[in-house]
Amino acid sequence: MYKQDRRRGDYRQETEIETIIQKIDNLQNLSQLDEKEIAKEGGYAEQVAKAVKRDLKTTQLRKFFSEIKANERELKEKGWGGIKAEFYLMRPNLAYAKARNLVPDNFFKLMDVCMKQVDKGDDEQKKENYKRFVQFLEAIVAYHKYYGGS
Repeated sequence: MYKQDRRRGDYRQETEIETIIQKIDNLQNLSQLDEKEIAKEGGYAEQVAKAVKRDLKTTQLRKFFSEIKANERELKEKGWGGIKAEFYLMRPNLAYAKARNLVPDNFFKLMDVCMKQVDKGDDEQKKENYKRFVQFLEAIVAYHKYYGGS
């Protein structure tokens, strides 16, 4: 939705994130998300990073990202069963950060739809979905830094 105190380009970026959310939501699972669409110039990660650069503090992004990376290490050793409890508990933590206005609404919605896509299929499929989730977030973190996120 458009907020009048924002700059002109923010509305476009917000609708771009909504489009990305819709596209991800329409996938059968997150591993179908194309790496090229994530990483390319003007791709999903770059669009997200541009849209949230002022409203998403680097500290919050890194906190969420480090939790995801820790789970990735556990996933390699123990499989999906070894991280599923931690994975499911990430959403309430993210919701708490959103409630405290530490995470913008559009980023919360994006992560929510991604996490729902991770949770599709059998344990092996969930493992593949999680790997793509990590790649997507890595790219967002990189672009966020590139665009001087707060």
